[in-house]
Amino acid sequence: MTTGAASSWRAGDLEAIRSALGIPVSAASIGAIARAMAELERDYPAGIGVATRCLDQIAAIDQQLANFQVVAEPVVIKTSRKGAAAPVPAELPKRKLDVIEYATELLIEEVATEYALPESTGLSLSAQRRQQVEALLLVLPGLRVWQPPAPARFQGVMERS
Repeated sequence: MTTGAASSWRAGDLEAIRSALGIPVSAASIGAIARAMAELERDYPAGIGVATRCLDQIAAIDQQLANFQVVAEPVVIKTSRKGAAAPVPAELPKRKLDVIEYATELLIEEVATEYALPESTGLSLSAQRRQQVEALLLVLPGLRVWQPPAPARFQGVMERS
């Protein structure tokens, strides 16, 4: 990697690439990143500008995500109630015929509440970060194999009872 030319890498770009792609620290992974950077500089020097812009964008998004406060409480959109129009007597009818005459639907109270998660800037920032990572991987495609695999969405054991 040369320094001084307009299209060369900056001093912290290797670590920025490793961090942006979530590549674990090892001698082999650092070597792979250095080789990918050298290949890009040799074969397509204009791509370095694209990669550094992606790294700058990822760093800015990471800074925003670090300062982002997660809102865990859902917001109530609507609450509706029906039933229980009359006060419930202390002694309810016990015989079948008395129950039918009493109109038990008046005793049933149904409460429905609709919740929504508040609009999250964190989700859009995460999506923007993924886009920038994909753009970086277009310029440095050999580093895709060094990324850790995405965690499984569901892990568990099916049991019959």
